Amino acid sequence: MRRWLLIFSLMLCALVAAAQGKCGVPVRENLAFQAGERLELGLQYKWGAVRTEVAQAVVTVDTVRYKGTPAFQSAFVVQSAPFFDVFFKMRENFRSWFTRDDIRPLKFIRETQEGNYTASNLYLYDWEERQIHATVAFGSKPETTLDIPLHDCVWDLPTLIYYLRNLDCSRMKPGAQYPLSFVIDDAVFNIRITYNGPSTLKAKKLGRFRVQGFSCSVVSGAMFEGDQQLQVWFSDDENFVPVAVMAPLRWGAVWGWLKGYEGLKYPLASLSR
Repeated sequence: MRRWLLIFSLMLCALVAAAQGKCGVPVRENLAFQAGERLELGLQYKWGAVRTEVAQAVVTVDTVRYKGTPAFQSAFVVQSAPFFDVFFKMRENFRSWFTRDDIRPLKFIRETQEGNYTASNLYLYDWEERQIHATVAFGSKPETTLDIPLHDCVWDLPTLIYYLRNLDCSRMKPGAQYPLSFVIDDAVFNIRITYNGPSTLKAKKLGRFRVQGFSCSVVSGAMFEGDQQLQVWFSDDENFVPVAVMAPLRWGAVWGWLKGYEGLKYPLASLSR
């Protein structure tokens, strides 16, 4: 069932949907996160009255040295709920190393298991040669080594999650669209996202947030109908943490909700209990 891999990747795309600061989107000067931050999100399937939490995701970041250079290391780990494991075991482990000053990717590792489907990615970023030296295997395809062209506006998914946290929405107009490029498996994907502006949103376990919203179109196919919009909302404060993500399906939708947080750099000023 590769559909969960697609849903998961699309939700990650939403988390990184606006991450194009040096590629056309304004960003802030000071980082919105710090080492030791931990975010927990619950992933829920909703169809009419049916609401079932199928997995949880934990996102962390810490400081390390990469080849002698100060760097950040992030991890994005998803694990299906125990009851869901019986029917469809899901494990996602994304790890990324990136520079502390301009959040430029250095290394990426992905390990995926979704039922009988598995995938692995290893990327080593060569900025002098402008190549990603990749070793990938996914589905029924054997492990392959290849070079993927690299430019300033290509990121892996965990790095983008942190790059987006520096957006300056005060210099963005609702309705404006921006390009996005991310690399996964053996290819670079390009989409366009839309800034929807501020609103309020209630996260059940935490309270009501002031948020900034973004959306992007999904491709019509087996799971999706045409003209549907994948949406994401970030806290409207200095932290800019993901509060909610929604991926529409032909039958229902998958939601991701912020459930807990630790080690934020700033007070979560957008939250009212």
